[in-house]
Amino acid sequence: MLTWDDYNLVLLIARKGTLSGAAKALNVNETTVSRRLAAAEERASATLFTRRNRRLIPTPQGSVVVNSATAMENSLMGGKGETGSLRGLVRVGSVSFVIDTLIAPLLPEFAARHPDITLELVPSNETASLALREADIAIRLARPERGKLTARQIGEIEFTLASRRGTRPEHFIAYERDLDDLPEIRKIREVYTGEPIARISSLGGIAEAASAGLGAAMLPLAALDAHPELAAADRAVSATRPLWLVVHEDLKARATVRIVLDWLARVIPRKLAASEKPARKGA
Repeated sequence: MLTWDDYNLVLLIARKGTLSGAAKALNVNETTVSRRLAAAEERASATLFTRRNRRLIPTPQGSVVVNSATAMENSLMGGKGETGSLRGLVRVGSVSFVIDTLIAPLLPEFAARHPDITLELVPSNETASLALREADIAIRLARPERGKLTARQIGEIEFTLASRRGTRPEHFIAYERDLDDLPEIRKIREVYTGEPIARISSLGGIAEAASAGLGAAMLPLAALDAHPELAAADRAVSATRPLWLVVHEDLKARATVRIVLDWLARVIPRKLAASEKPARKGA
């Protein structure tokens, strides 16, 4: 049977993501944390963490322990710090473009309202799993079809044909080949034939290449705000994709997670609306 110290340790490792981070928080060495975790796993008769992308992620059994430890903590502390405000760490995962362009610029607003809640923004691809606790909340460009997940649409991202200001590119830039069926790629192929001049896996990379003059690309309107060298080449060439706010059913009632969910649902549509002003035309 797990002890309270075991629950405390597992919760801390889950929040820090590494043994070294937990060791620093406990003011002990990493070997001590590793030994204590091994003892906790022996008492639980289960492996509680798995390593993924250099982070320790709770296994299904580990997630049960983390949830129980969180409930105990909230019961003892009411989820509040000494000042009476909610406190804790909430991880938000999404593609880099959403994190860099839609969320990160708004962090000062969140920090001013909730100084004791730490947001950890986790760049991840569309298949990153909330079930594996890679994030507490995810923002996705496709609605998840599997798992105990709750999803609600919070807006749409409009893509437009864009290129470096003052240029008329003969070539276009696309994602990797297995993403050719996405709406924005199908749309740009109505304008350009043949193979793209380059394939880049991230929207940020495509925007940088387009702003350098490599070719035209289908980019979110918000990307034009972040790259003054870019301009809309033809607003008639456009595509939209829904934006989904996703949370695991086991976490949606947690007070800190609920605060972040409500904030994201409020500010992201506002940010998207601001980017929908008439896009800059090329010279």
